[in-house]
Amino acid sequence: MISRINKLKNQDIKKINLNEDVKTSFFENKKYPLVISPINSGYNLKNWFLENDKYFESSLLNYGAILFRDFKINSVEKFQDLMAMFPKELLEYKFRSSPRFELGDNVYVSTTYPEDENINMHSENSYAMNPPHRIVFCCVIASEYRGETPIADNRLVLGHINEVLKNKFKEKGVLYRRNLSGVLGLSWQEVFQTSDKIQVQEECLSNGIDFEWAGENELILTWKKEAICEHPLTKELVWFNHGMFFNKHMLHEDFLRSINSDDELPNNTFFGDGSEISKDEIEELKLAYQKSIVEFQWESGDVLFLDNYLFSHGRNPYKGERKIIVSIS
Repeated sequence: MISRINKLKNQDIKKINLNEDVKTSFFENKKYPLVISPINSGYNLKNWFLENDKYFESSLLNYGAILFRDFKINSVEKFQDLMAMFPKELLEYKFRSSPRFELGDNVYVSTTYPEDENINMHSENSYAMNPPHRIVFCCVIASEYRGETPIADNRLVLGHINEVLKNKFKEKGVLYRRNLSGVLGLSWQEVFQTSDKIQVQEECLSNGIDFEWAGENELILTWKKEAICEHPLTKELVWFNHGMFFNKHMLHEDFLRSINSDDELPNNTFFGDGSEISKDEIEELKLAYQKSIVEFQWESGDVLFLDNYLFSHGRNPYKGERKIIVSIS
């Protein structure tokens, strides 16, 4: 089966008939995501998963990104019903880096962030000790203008980073620092989804996170992780971290000038030995992502599966109502 999938992937044919129920395709001049859509408009996506679970799992490992289009999964209820099919338990958003609102049964509205700003590329919770293996997006309402969710193959991102910088990250890893005060960023209560300090401390200790209470309501966290890791199943090397996303050089210079010191930043990253990641090095990482990004316009009812280790994602600015919901597992 894997060899057949690889053969299909390397073909330039726009559409390939998988069986009598669905067809597969790629966006023009794009190698991902794999797009699966029904031949007959009334075909039920749940039925397809029941009959093609092995093909789906192997294809997701191979391509890293699969978009299901025209199956009319265009409501929270339909998305929840679809997600309930999967044996892995849906995960709660713990150790958060952005505010999210739960719609029920671990289905969330995607990050609530100003619509006129970008969300930079990242792999979901890659900074956490137990990041999710899979993230699934569903477009309930597509925005009037833009609002794409850019995706990038982390294998390609790694390949676009120069060897000197790549080896530096490979040897040293990434050191994360978070200041959870609720002033410039999230509060520790929002991040840990509890107001119990003892529970927070126990979670930090069990995950190898150093913590310091700097006042009644301010918590400073530091921890180290690899920047480049092996995929849990394929063993491929992937760029998997929030080293760029959380770094101070990703913030607007006006904001940086408004604070007295870097200690006030809600997030920052360093090389694993504590040395600074320079602005030029952050620019190198940004360029590596840009060379790997694929974008497509959302359509209502779209469902996008990403292997979280193989693929990173972001968000473009948009206008008009936009409702993208998400689950992780």
